[in-house]
Amino acid sequence: MRYRRFGKTNWQVSEIAMGGSWFYGRPEYGLLPVAHGVAMVERALELGINYFDTAPLYGQGRSEKVLGHALKGVDAPYYLATKVGYHPAPFDYTRDTVWRGFEASLLRLQRDSVDLLQLHEAEQAGWEGIFGRRRALEAMLEIRDQGLAQHIGLTGSDLVLMRDVLAECDDFVSVITFLKYDLLVQTAKEILLPTAAARDVAIILASPLHAGLLGSKRDAWQEAGRFAELYPKLEKIEALLADEPGDMPDHGLRYLLSDPQVSVLLTGAATLDELEVSTAVSDGRYLSPELIARIEALTS
Repeated sequence: MRYRRFGKTNWQVSEIAMGGSWFYGRPEYGLLPVAHGVAMVERALELGINYFDTAPLYGQGRSEKVLGHALKGVDAPYYLATKVGYHPAPFDYTRDTVWRGFEASLLRLQRDSVDLLQLHEAEQAGWEGIFGRRRALEAMLEIRDQGLAQHIGLTGSDLVLMRDVLAECDDFVSVITFLKYDLLVQTAKEILLPTAAARDVAIILASPLHAGLLGSKRDAWQEAGRFAELYPKLEKIEALLADEPGDMPDHGLRYLLSDPQVSVLLTGAATLDELEVSTAVSDGRYLSPELIARIEALTS
């Protein structure tokens, strides 16, 4: 496992990290025993992963519960990130609701503090919900200043909003975007990453295989018609990479790791096999600039 600097925090974080939305078993696909989630976390640590990301939204708290149980008593150094948003419902991004949500997360995680507390999907709060009096940022700064979170971060899919928030406020040390930067889509690279990099904000990419369209869920999503607008691009990318060594998940992860601005990729691994595949790419081998240019020419 290779490690990268996590923006202005100066943490050294595994470039492949464990995302918390799938490892515990999603309700819509059938919950898995707690032992499965524990085994996933234990193997992640063995593979060198030292960053774990979760949220109250994932399984309505189950992800936090399983992750908290799995990490209890772990001596190896690691970083734990969770989020505020969505729960308790209705979540209105006021100071009091943020505090209630965070305190509930600490109980589920069986911890007194976390390393990083992130605003879950900034667009749900909007500018006023973030910066307004007695709104989300005010509460998050209180939580940080009381030592309950070392740092605060931002997540979301509204790239313009997140860019403008980062330009306005230096308190956020990280930003997560999902489905906005991968082999098929590069809008975050154009809109968000320049501001984040200039502000020394750690850049975290979730769903690096486009929710599995570039991996194990390709056939299922095509059968269901999900992401149909991307199928022509997908076919072009598959044809371009057909003669390159490695499979599509390998290409997809290496493409993103080839960008030195990226701090972390969050693997959405649901099985031990998927976890092994995700971490295997952390070996310092990147795509050539020429191949990257050909890929981006097809998806622009």
